[in-house]
Amino acid sequence: MTIFTLHNARGMRVAIDAHDASVRAWWAPDRYGRLADVLGAAPPAARAPTGWQCAPPDDGHLLLHLTQDGLTVRLAYRLDDDGSLHLDCAATADAVSRFALAAPRFNLQGHHAAVGDHVLRLAADHYSLGGCADGSPLDVAGSALDFRQPAPLASRLAWPALAHLTGFRHDFYWTGCGQLREAARVADPASGRVLRFSSSQDSCHLSSDGRCFSLLARGVQLQPGQVMRFTLAYRLGVQDLDAFDISEPVSMMSNK
Repeated sequence: MTIFTLHNARGMRVAIDAHDASVRAWWAPDRYGRLADVLGAAPPAARAPTGWQCAPPDDGHLLLHLTQDGLTVRLAYRLDDDGSLHLDCAATADAVSRFALAAPRFNLQGHHAAVGDHVLRLAADHYSLGGCADGSPLDVAGSALDFRQPAPLASRLAWPALAHLTGFRHDFYWTGCGQLREAARVADPASGRVLRFSSSQDSCHLSSDGRCFSLLARGVQLQPGQVMRFTLAYRLGVQDLDAFDISEPVSMMSNK
């Protein structure tokens, strides 16, 4: 395993595994300036391609290349001083290929805490169960999957429609793509940390369990000769929870 670490002027450190291009650790300050690793666990290795090639980082940038089974991918990481980690991806294929990045799995309070009180705002109008190709996406209005107003993860998993689930495994969709824009924001009341997720795509995948959550671009299928480009950004900072306009009370109870 080869790990490269990016640094910024705020003291943040982001560790990236060159084998599968995944983010393995991200040290960021809380509201009191205390640093902690806000990644809850390593991403599942089987879900992302391995065998990336890269050079040591240069001035906060890390460039990785992958050539595998007719698929060619260029992935650039950049850590900015405002706390933003940018991912610029370009992929081409000589044959029909499926491609997905490894998802950073966040826990904004720390490794040993639960994420049920993490408050999510997600600007999506439609959703579907992740990996389900049957039927059209459903309208979020009136459902437990409507996060257009901020709500704690655990409170939504307590709704009868989701009570049988231990976490989220859903795809979310919004209108418009091409330009990088904020799609989701997650706040942790205990630490004050806030994660802003931006994407140039028109959808994302939300996954969670009791100890971590992830937001990432959905996997894409490329046709021969097709070029796919997209940009993601994760920005970590701190925020007063009172300014977050939460639609449901934070229970301060552990998630399932």
